[in-house]
Amino acid sequence: MKNKILAIDLGTQSVRAALVTPTGQIEAVALVNHEVDSPHDNWAQQSPVEWWMKVQQVVKELLSKSKIICDEIAAVACCGQMHGPTGIDSDGNVTTLMSQLWCDKRNQDIVEQVRSSHNLENLMKITANPPTTGWVGMKVKWEKENRLDVYNRSKWFLVPKDYVNFKLTGIAATDPSEGSGTYLWDCEREQYSEEMAKLLDIDVSKFPPVFKSYEIIGKVTKEASEKTEIPEGTPVVAGGGDFVVSLLGLGLVEPGTAIDMTGTSTLFVFQKQKPIIHPSVQNLHHVLDGWIPFIMLDSGGLSMKWMKDVIDVATEEKITFEKLISLAESIPPGSDGLIFYPYLLGERNPDNSGAKGIFLNLTVNHTAAHMARAVIEGVVLALAREIQNFRDLGVPFKKVILTGGATRNKLLNTLKANIWNVNVTVTDEPESSLQGAGLLGALGVGLIDSISKIPTSGKNVIINPEAELVEKYKHIAKMFNRFYNHMIGYWM
Repeated sequence: MKNKILAIDLGTQSVRAALVTPTGQIEAVALVNHEVDSPHDNWAQQSPVEWWMKVQQVVKELLSKSKIICDEIAAVACCGQMHGPTGIDSDGNVTTLMSQLWCDKRNQDIVEQVRSSHNLENLMKITANPPTTGWVGMKVKWEKENRLDVYNRSKWFLVPKDYVNFKLTGIAATDPSEGSGTYLWDCEREQYSEEMAKLLDIDVSKFPPVFKSYEIIGKVTKEASEKTEIPEGTPVVAGGGDFVVSLLGLGLVEPGTAIDMTGTSTLFVFQKQKPIIHPSVQNLHHVLDGWIPFIMLDSGGLSMKWMKDVIDVATEEKITFEKLISLAESIPPGSDGLIFYPYLLGERNPDNSGAKGIFLNLTVNHTAAHMARAVIEGVVLALAREIQNFRDLGVPFKKVILTGGATRNKLLNTLKANIWNVNVTVTDEPESSLQGAGLLGALGVGLIDSISKIPTSGKNVIINPEAELVEKYKHIAKMFNRFYNHMIGYWM
């Protein structure tokens, strides 16, 4: 009986595959790691050829370890790291050996040119987004200006999961979550905008047709079947961007809940029927209906890793994250006046790319433990500053679900409740993107008969804010924001 979905997640640090039931249960998982290549400052790239090899490897490993009968696979559903364009020529071959990733900022000059030459308010009315380095259209514009031969030879520009789908089916397609991340997307008409393509001077026909995320785009070809061992003819749905798909796995199918996703970076997201048009807010289309407004801190979890690495070098002792947290917990709330600004990778939202990391109020009385706590507090304070924008815009949320690798940091979880003054729920679902992809596949082939019947994941620990600490952190947040505003004119 065909009752399993083969879910694939092509992430930045790994490629994962899982077998998922129609109720969202993961039965088996396989993983293969890969690296990011950074040959120059602000560059981040990977090989699309290697992506496809890793997909073959991880799928074969999954099917072998699970001992599944391949006839049980009802569909394939892919998700993946977003916004990185791979050029494909008319013969189906890649036009460049390395693809720009979502975090690549080599196109900063192009973004600045758009910002300085156009009415941003009018552009946001079309795209629902401020111009940033992350959008696919900005990256394709860089290809045209710097590698014209690559641009001209490319019939399609496909983001990572769409490239995998192309290799599986031979069909170029995308979905609304990725379409809305091109900076060529008309948020009202929900289609590509000729006006935005003309503004960027790129050919909109190089971007693939858009399907619903759960819509079948094609079937596994004979060649792909031989390489992956997925049965020929297996339906493949369009899928979606990894972070948007993971929200489905976490149960974000209706408004009223916010989700914090902290790994290397931090995303704070909502669901609304319409996008929030604001310079500090980015918007992506949900893989179902509606929109996902979000804010992003590029160096959320990264700031904590940086602090750990600094202490490693200073003490010549390899410390764990558990030790870092223990050091931080030995210091009182507020870090005895020490404040950290976690902008180690600049800032994307708003596009204050020149922002830098800062320790404020550092004295001889502060120790490594103070610095550890200040870093963790600083990540939450930086997010609080942006979350206030949502509150000022009247966006209601009753609770925040915490997910991502950083949820193992209990101090961080508690700080989020107290600094944001909101109830937080720590989820126990470590594979929400694979789970969400599986649900899209199940919906696409009719194993789930309606969107309303998509199950939501279970949650576990609930943390409530403490009134005394809420008041203390309110005063610290005011100082954080005041100095941030002062520094905007000095960061370069």
